[in-house]
Amino acid sequence: MNKLSMALIVGGLCLGLRVQAQDTLGVWLPPADRVQTIVKNSHGILAAQSQQAAQLQRARATEAGTGEFNLRMSQQNRRVIDPGGRFNEQLVSLERPVRWWGKAGLDANLAEQSRKVASIGYADALHEASRELMRQWFALHQLALAREAASAQAQLSQELHRQAQLRLKQGDISQLDASLAQAELQRAQAAVAVSQAQWTAAWAQVQKRYPGLPEPAWPALPGDVPELPAMQPLVQEFLQNHHELNLRRAEVQRLRLQAERMDRDRLPDPVLGVYAARERAGAESIVGVSLGFALPGSARQAHAAAALAEANQLEEQLQQMTLDLGAAFEARWLNLHMQRQALTSLQLAAQTQATAVTQSLKAFAMGEHSMTELIQNRRLAQESLRERQRLQLELVESWALMNLDLHRIWDFDE
Repeated sequence: MNKLSMALIVGGLCLGLRVQAQDTLGVWLPPADRVQTIVKNSHGILAAQSQQAAQLQRARATEAGTGEFNLRMSQQNRRVIDPGGRFNEQLVSLERPVRWWGKAGLDANLAEQSRKVASIGYADALHEASRELMRQWFALHQLALAREAASAQAQLSQELHRQAQLRLKQGDISQLDASLAQAELQRAQAAVAVSQAQWTAAWAQVQKRYPGLPEPAWPALPGDVPELPAMQPLVQEFLQNHHELNLRRAEVQRLRLQAERMDRDRLPDPVLGVYAARERAGAESIVGVSLGFALPGSARQAHAAAALAEANQLEEQLQQMTLDLGAAFEARWLNLHMQRQALTSLQLAAQTQATAVTQSLKAFAMGEHSMTELIQNRRLAQESLRERQRLQLELVESWALMNLDLHRIWDFDE
């Protein structure tokens, strides 16, 4: 199989995984076009745009070079003793350093690499802003889930309290059982108040920071997280697309170009000039050209060696960072795999607990279960359901963040 065929297969696989991720996560996440508008209008991204503009202007200055024209004018008075006389004389010269020894080409390469660094830096800012918004979104989702769970529990407790009051009047249960049902209702109402307060405070902060972000809601048909692809291809894709790594790689190349440019400065640039002089009150006129060279010292060599050492330092840091990020991604993959297994177990546990509640209600109606047992079974069923939903939301968040880092969703820097 040739390289072109292999590239087409890999490209098709990546496209298929991208579509799969978008389909799975679409019901959980806010619309991508709205997220893009919010992110790109945020203060952090506007600041990143200004930073990129400054970097592009510095690249332009590097490409143009630092050499400037120097205009020199002088006025002098000549006094001659024999024969005596005084003469006004003027000198005008125009000089400019010229980049020789291939320095102009190196400056152009350095400017182009600086533009690449600026572009990657802006893309990294977009990615990090999107990542922070996604974390805030799922934190809101968890608070909304807690609020809805508390409300559902309060409704169940209200119904249980109503039934307890009816049966107390009929003499079917004791006053103690009725008091337990009332206490359970009061506890559920307090939980509703707490969860509502937490949600309100968090939602107000998010609205200030991300105006226009819709309120999260549990999807009617939540999609299941698919079976995870093999780890190693994902790790390679992650490291290849990681903005910070790419930024470090570009910075290494820029520093190496800068070191080469500084080393080339050991060969001084000539200063070319033209001049015109008017001597002896105009009796004599002079026109000429000038050529000057700086006499370089050891400082230029030291600057070049320092830039090369800094490039080597960043290269080693890049290698370590690559290892650390790869290991962290593998841990995320393993954690996601374990979350999927745990969710399956919790789903079975929630179903079993729901069946136990149904049986406990029948036993309570027949007088075989006390109010305490019924309340406990119902609370365990609610907690089991809540735990399953919480883990499902964490699983979706992990899957969404992984796909975001793989640039399969919310890839706004394309």
